[in-house]
Amino acid sequence: MLDLSITIVNYNTKKFLEECLSSIYQNTKNIKYEIIVVDNASGDGSAEMLKQKFPDVKLIVNQENFFFTKAHNQALKNSTGRYLLLLNPDTVILDNALGRMVNFMDTELRCRACGPKLIDRQGRHQWSGEKFPTFLWGLFEVGLLNTLFPNNIVKKNRTLFDWNREDTREVDSVSGACLLVRKEVIQQVGLLDENFTAYFEEIDWCHKIKKHGWKIFFVADAQVIHHWGVSMDKLGREKKEKIFDNSFLYYYRKHYGIIAWIILAAILRLWKMPVLKITRMLKGNR
Repeated sequence: MLDLSITIVNYNTKKFLEECLSSIYQNTKNIKYEIIVVDNASGDGSAEMLKQKFPDVKLIVNQENFFFTKAHNQALKNSTGRYLLLLNPDTVILDNALGRMVNFMDTELRCRACGPKLIDRQGRHQWSGEKFPTFLWGLFEVGLLNTLFPNNIVKKNRTLFDWNREDTREVDSVSGACLLVRKEVIQQVGLLDENFTAYFEEIDWCHKIKKHGWKIFFVADAQVIHHWGVSMDKLGREKKEKIFDNSFLYYYRKHYGIIAWIILAAILRLWKMPVLKITRMLKGNR
């Protein structure tokens, strides 16, 4: 059996995807793996590039954009590895990061999911390895307090702001940009919830894993560069925000109930959306 199935969802990110795949082949050692790429109707020649430069990659070509969650589920259903990895195309694998995560999972038997230290090109860590969003954090998010006051205590508490990400530790969730799970997770908690088009689906998955009493870890000695938001940015700001808001509200309805959903939906529509619209109009008039 293969050690690892790597699933990547691509939408018009040919340049980043090529760099990502090259980094996997160059920097993954001592494990047997397969790569499954789901192309969501890209118009930039991504599928042709894959066939020409990476013929060993298993390619699924969709005739429309199924976005992140549904497309990853397509790949997960076709995976054969002991471990399954969700990986963004805008990532670069460093120094056997994937092998390090597989080795960690092999030794930490109660661990069902883990993620690496995500960094930008300058080596600064990104906010992976966090607590689950609370209802208060949700209020701060739709109330724009997390935007206006990014160093507020509620946001810092969720992101574990004072932790420098230099040590491996148990966390509530890790980023879906690079998320490794045991194959048994699919059998025991199911695939990703396709009611999330994109955003929050990995947090929901981590919720299910934790509810079974299993552990999720941030693995500090596995490092991956993440460019952040490349695919979603291609959709345009307003469509991207709509997808985020829909997933946000669905997450809170699913985990906090209908009352929480009503409150957050009302604030979103009566406050956040009008404020952002006015802000854009003012910027456009300058």
